[in-house]
Amino acid sequence: MYQQPQGPGGPPPGFAPPQPPWVQAKAKKKRRIVLILVIVALLALLVGGGVTGGILASKYYKSTGAAPTSTPVPPECEALRPTMERLGVPNVNEVKVTLPSAAATSSKDTSCTWRPTPAEHVRYRSLYVTIKAFTGPDAERQASDYNPPTQGEIVPLPEISDRAWSRIESSGGAHSTAELWARRGKVQVWVMYSAKDKGFFVDERVPADVLSGETKTVAMAVFDSVR
Repeated sequence: MYQQPQGPGGPPPGFAPPQPPWVQAKAKKKRRIVLILVIVALLALLVGGGVTGGILASKYYKSTGAAPTSTPVPPECEALRPTMERLGVPNVNEVKVTLPSAAATSSKDTSCTWRPTPAEHVRYRSLYVTIKAFTGPDAERQASDYNPPTQGEIVPLPEISDRAWSRIESSGGAHSTAELWARRGKVQVWVMYSAKDKGFFVDERVPADVLSGETKTVAMAVFDSVR
């Protein structure tokens, strides 16, 4: 049914009459309350998530390490224990000793392997050391017969001795290995040090200069303990 438009003073056709001021104020107040509640809820989620994430991250990144084990080791390797503790591998995993033979000039061969404990989930460190100490009238000449491998980029280390070299190899991931071969006097040393750090999302590579520096430290500690 056709309706006549309202007369003067009424709203135009199709428009609702304006709300009283107190109704408009009440609606605005309600919207503000809803907005405040939404903001508070979002802040609570952010803060709670941040705290929870921080706790998880701190636990994840915390290097558990481990107390050194009481595994008996030969004195050549025992001298390296402080260095191994600093590197994060205080536990000897394997020891092998070959005593000199009855030959006039022979050698005592000692090898020790350090690995992280199962509880360590951040710093992966593995170190292998072989010490070949010659004895006899021709010991120094035989010890000097020591050459590095021919593969890879071999770097001389004159600061250690006139027969010392190092090499660093990196895998496709974050894992890197530094090797060092050195001879001083009647002693030959081979050091192999592997390392990587566990990241929150991606594992992290240990810098090459750090790896090289640690292998030098180990080699020098060996030469100081075996004369």
